[in-house]
Amino acid sequence: MRRIPAHVPLVQWEQTLQWALFLFILVVNWRAAWLQHEHDPYEFLRRGTDSLGYYQWLPCTFLEWDWSRMYWTHMQDNGPWISLFTLGVAVLELPFFLLGQWGAWAFGYEQNGFSSPYGVAIMLGTSFYAAAGCAITFRLARRFSSAAPALIATGLLYGATNLNYYSVHEPMMSHVHSFFLIVLYAYCALRVLDGPRAIHVVALVLSASLIVLIRQLNVFSLLFPLLLGGWEPLRTLFRNMLRHKPAFFGALAVGLVPWVLQMMYWRYTTGSLITFTYGHKDEHFHFDKMVPGLVLFSVRNGWLIYTPLMVPVLVMLCKRAWQGVAPARTILLLVCITWLLYSAWWCWWLGTSYGHRGFVDLYALLAIPLAWVVQDVLKRSLIWKLVAAGLAYALIKLNLGLADRFSWYWSWHEWTWKHLFEQVSGLVTGA
Repeated sequence: MRRIPAHVPLVQWEQTLQWALFLFILVVNWRAAWLQHEHDPYEFLRRGTDSLGYYQWLPCTFLEWDWSRMYWTHMQDNGPWISLFTLGVAVLELPFFLLGQWGAWAFGYEQNGFSSPYGVAIMLGTSFYAAAGCAITFRLARRFSSAAPALIATGLLYGATNLNYYSVHEPMMSHVHSFFLIVLYAYCALRVLDGPRAIHVVALVLSASLIVLIRQLNVFSLLFPLLLGGWEPLRTLFRNMLRHKPAFFGALAVGLVPWVLQMMYWRYTTGSLITFTYGHKDEHFHFDKMVPGLVLFSVRNGWLIYTPLMVPVLVMLCKRAWQGVAPARTILLLVCITWLLYSAWWCWWLGTSYGHRGFVDLYALLAIPLAWVVQDVLKRSLIWKLVAAGLAYALIKLNLGLADRFSWYWSWHEWTWKHLFEQVSGLVTGA
């Protein structure tokens, strides 16, 4: 594999562009989320789904002081009711929860964790992580392409994939937070390999801790530095981190705090410090019944069906991996691991979700081959550019339109291609 390009500092106009991108997505996403939930800005906090499972740690910790009275739990055969969801997302939501607590106190709302100020604050928090994740994605993609393709690729990721849906319609799910953490980890890993500053070491360690705590399947994304070229990058990574020992060990101590709290909860509910909570609900991987084709092409949340932008991205990724262009093989391997593991999960379509949400976490890494696609288009004739621009507009329009129309029954067995075509036709005709 070719050597990873060294970091090239952004020139002043590129730094301005990065901040403009952050502010634009922050404002647009928060505005879109508010319009989606303005009639009942706290309703999505109470919704009895996985999102409540991630959020419930905050009111139960800071308002009720009781982890045994969580709202979205599973009854065990032996033992207390257990939350299947870890407190990782709650750690990232905490500053915004406190903002909501202040808002509830200042404006006379109920300080119960579920009144309107909390909902508005959590929407702001998710918008912040979406915007920050996109800004860092631009920096990551910029390392492997020029500024224009990196910027366009980031914009397409936000507008033409289900990253937008989980930023606007389902802001309490874990995927936007994992998207932010993985791109932060990947970018900081490359910066530490170049020769670190203390801030990069701290961000690397803390993001690694929360990546695994939030979604254990994402542990494979931590292989990113190792897979860049064998053991030598890993040795360089640790050697460079230890050049800032106070930052490294301080971040390690802070990063262990949520794990200690989580293990205390697991010990209380299961008797074990480490537990696979979904196993208590009899939910498992079935490696003898893998359905990789359905994960990609099923009308029930097939990834490439609802996110067709990824078709040319995967083609480009395979091409560059064959050519040995860094870090194509690394990204391709991580995508394949994720794909195959989800194909073995008992609920391979991941329940009521828009598109296959399991890949959202890795979108920042896929911005690199997407930037290569854009860069290739920009080198072609005007006709090619116009056609590509038209397709990009159509994909954004399709993604946002289907997201607005999405309903829970799209994941049911009764959902068919005929139903999907009717929805697409309705978008075209305005019906």
